[in-house]
Amino acid sequence: MKKRASKNERKTSPAKRASKIKPDAPADATARKRAKAALRDSEERFRTLADSAPVLMWVDGPDGCEFVNREYLEFLGAGEADVRGYGWSQFVHPEDRETYVSAYLEAASRRSRFGAEFRFRRRDGEYRWMRTVGMPRIEGGEFKGYAGSTYDITESKRAEERLREDAEIIETINRTGRVISAELNLQSVVQEVTDAATELVGARFGAFFYNVVDHNGESYMLYTLSGAPREAFANFPIVRNTALFGPTFRGEGTIRIADVKQDARYGKNSPYHGMPPGHLPVTSYLAVSVVSRTGEVLGGLLFGHPNEGVFTERHERIVEGLAAQTAIAMDNARLYELSQRERAKAEEANRLKDEFLATISHELRSPLNAILGWTRMLNDKLLDEEKSARALEVIYRSARAQSQLISDLLDVSRIITGKLRIEARTVSLIPIIEAAMDVARPAADAKKIRLISALDPAAGLVSGDPDRLQQIVWNLMSNAVKFTPAGGQVSARLEREDANVKLTVSDTGEGIESEFLPFVFDRFRQFESGPARPAGGLGLGLAIVRHVVELHGGTVSAASHGKGQGAAFTVTLPLAVPSEEARGAAGGHPADAAELPQSPAPSPDRLRDIRVIVVDDDPDARDLFSLILTSYGAEVRSCASAPEALHTLDEWGPDVLVSDIGMPIEDGYELMKKVRAREPERGGLVPALALTAYARADDARRAFSAGYQAHVPKPVEPGELATMVAGLAGRGEE
Repeated sequence: MKKRASKNERKTSPAKRASKIKPDAPADATARKRAKAALRDSEERFRTLADSAPVLMWVDGPDGCEFVNREYLEFLGAGEADVRGYGWSQFVHPEDRETYVSAYLEAASRRSRFGAEFRFRRRDGEYRWMRTVGMPRIEGGEFKGYAGSTYDITESKRAEERLREDAEIIETINRTGRVISAELNLQSVVQEVTDAATELVGARFGAFFYNVVDHNGESYMLYTLSGAPREAFANFPIVRNTALFGPTFRGEGTIRIADVKQDARYGKNSPYHGMPPGHLPVTSYLAVSVVSRTGEVLGGLLFGHPNEGVFTERHERIVEGLAAQTAIAMDNARLYELSQRERAKAEEANRLKDEFLATISHELRSPLNAILGWTRMLNDKLLDEEKSARALEVIYRSARAQSQLISDLLDVSRIITGKLRIEARTVSLIPIIEAAMDVARPAADAKKIRLISALDPAAGLVSGDPDRLQQIVWNLMSNAVKFTPAGGQVSARLEREDANVKLTVSDTGEGIESEFLPFVFDRFRQFESGPARPAGGLGLGLAIVRHVVELHGGTVSAASHGKGQGAAFTVTLPLAVPSEEARGAAGGHPADAAELPQSPAPSPDRLRDIRVIVVDDDPDARDLFSLILTSYGAEVRSCASAPEALHTLDEWGPDVLVSDIGMPIEDGYELMKKVRAREPERGGLVPALALTAYARADDARRAFSAGYQAHVPKPVEPGELATMVAGLAGRGEE
């Protein structure tokens, strides 16, 4: 039924109705001009307002910083070009960048308010504590970034620090009081009090001279020190016989002097008439009597500092309070001895825990396959913008997974025992050394360091764990590159020496001074005098090298002619006993060849017109391997399970099958058994590659037994994977 026009509509002419629907062009252009002008005015007002604000204002988007106000630039002493994008991060304190970025990413993932505290480098070079707050920018339902402000909180931080210092002083006094009230050993009491009081008053050194009574009832004086060696007081005169010290040991009250050399009592006693030769320099002086409840003077606490006017009235009150507690604590030594033993046990437990965690963290260094693969694809510029974003997402997620993996592995009981086992087999060191050099090559190229090798094929085989042996070489090579300056050289030499195989990794780097050489393989030891040797690491790498070498029955040594003369590390391993396995390894067993491939980078069309089925239950891994192979020209179909792979095999005739081993329900071994049970026309003879994290020699042998023609452990280089697939497809060498 046709709708009747309203009364108003009937009165309006068609021309007028049309004018309401479609404005004329001049009016439309005028409106647009007015809108643009209004937008410019709005932007100018915003910039004027922002530039007049007394805080640092900023706006960021997908590509980093888009706008900062004048206060921001003046604070940094920088130009807009210096802070645009991610340039602002160069002004953030290096220790705070990771925390800042983590907080930002977490807030952005929730599209929530962002807040962080960090240190920002001001134009005068001082790092100031800042508080930043950002509000999410949502336009049309889409998250565009943040707009926020940053302001200086350094003074409030300092106020907090002063409050914390006051709290620490109170806590130290309370703790010391608790300790000495439970102490029965007099020497322990006075040492605890001296250490605590020296710390609390900020003295360069402190001394507690106290009276004791021997078993014959005769009194004599002892002393304990804090902050200075006992030799510093070796020639010091008897304190009670001097004009300056006498009042303290007579209980005449506290003495505080801003400059002891200006005091009338200073220098009145022979033979020194002042400080004895070799004594620590003293200008500020503080002395407090320790008096028992009966009024007996038990001793005196003395403090010195080379600067003038260090001690204050507040320091007097602190030490007087400690002195009173000390007098009461003489009867409680036995309980204190017990607490000391328990405390020592706790400290030892903490030390062992820290050592354990550090060692495990160093051991678990293998990069995740996704990180390696996606990073190489990004580096080779094989990805468009969309895939690059996907790559970064996978890298981040994989790194988080690796962190969780490390946490989980720390609970494994085998590691808790501290026992490292090796799975020995006969291997050649040459492919292991070459692989380690390839890993070190990017870092070496970045510093223009030459990597050279002299590897004697006749050096012989050794009996060892390939993974652990590779760990040895990786550590030595990475250390050599790390501590060699730009333009230097790192070399690896493999040769036979009597009944041993000797590997020497040498460099032209910083060198090792002679006094440190005996400790170079100790855990947590790093040479402190040079600017390069202490950089990074926990001081565990060479200690692990020594431990693993000794597990293989070998030795490792270090040599250097000194600072700036380079260093050489020599690993000596016994030759393997000749056997059928050794001859097989020498002849190039397929497992050995696949574990450490050395092949040139293939051309981009290496796999053109080759059909490949990729089977992996991990979607990230499937995406990665599919992208690698298609980047080299292959046609790829990916499958998440063995049944899906068999179905694809029926409907699509592949040239190569690439499969993971560890999959739920049916693993890669079961898949290959079913494939090999098929008739040739149904894909029963399709060449197959096992691409898996099961990387032991036994895993490789099991893969060959199941019907795979090749076994490659994860992580795998993109070029290596393409070369292996091309070989299986009969494409041969390029």
